[in-house]
Amino acid sequence: MATNSGFASACNRGIRAGTAPYVLLLNQDARLEPDYVSRLVARLEEDPGLGAVAGKLLRQEEPAIPPDGTIDTCGIEIRRGRRPVDIDQGQLDDGRADQWREVFGVCAAAALYRRSAIEQVAVGGEVFDELFFMHKEDVDLAWRLRAAGFRAGFDPSAVGYHARGVRRALDVVGSGPRKWVERGRRLISQERGKSSMLRRRAWRNQVLLLVKNEEPDDFMRSFGDLLAHQALQTGISFFLDPLGTIKSRVSIVSDLPKAFAARRARETRRSSLRDWLP
Repeated sequence: MATNSGFASACNRGIRAGTAPYVLLLNQDARLEPDYVSRLVARLEEDPGLGAVAGKLLRQEEPAIPPDGTIDTCGIEIRRGRRPVDIDQGQLDDGRADQWREVFGVCAAAALYRRSAIEQVAVGGEVFDELFFMHKEDVDLAWRLRAAGFRAGFDPSAVGYHARGVRRALDVVGSGPRKWVERGRRLISQERGKSSMLRRRAWRNQVLLLVKNEEPDDFMRSFGDLLAHQALQTGISFFLDPLGTIKSRVSIVSDLPKAFAARRARETRRSSLRDWLP
């Protein structure tokens, strides 16, 4: 019987099967306007420093249901606690995302990559690290591309539609204890919408991101934010699934040797993460 080898493995098989200079990744729950790919190809051809580019993805629950007018993603940014977020997700498509801009990375739901760039940062023949299986593998690739000196871009003239299973909690503005209480409340609501498997994998892959890509000097600058994010995430996970949380924290030990090996084999850092932290 066939087994599910994961999103990362499936993408790698598709990438290896092709030879074109550009590689399009497209989720089964995404659809594109007819000129989506041609607009992104033009961007990559104009700027050899771009390793990846994506358009504006709008939320659409089902193909038969019209888009709801909100944004699914305008690229990926990364916060001081190393929480990757989809830019403007959940916000109205009211013109706020109508300008070309450079972003930290792009969501693999509908992304166009330069083949020479992703092959350069592949480790052991894997463009997407199959240790991730699914979830945050596109953030890991974005981080490696950045470290190797490649840039990523968001082109709002290329429009697509995506039905996302789980959306992140909307950002909380303000500061102080009230901000963290509200953020915790929203994260609890979000985490309840996930399966226990996805919840554990999200934490595990977040740790793998740090082990593989974090630099000691950047880590020390953001230590407080990193600690706060991990404490909040672990506290919520333990509240919802105590046994699963303990198992996930123990089981990751077996993955760490592979993550450290991938770290040693990566490209020498040419670009610092700190340039992308708010």
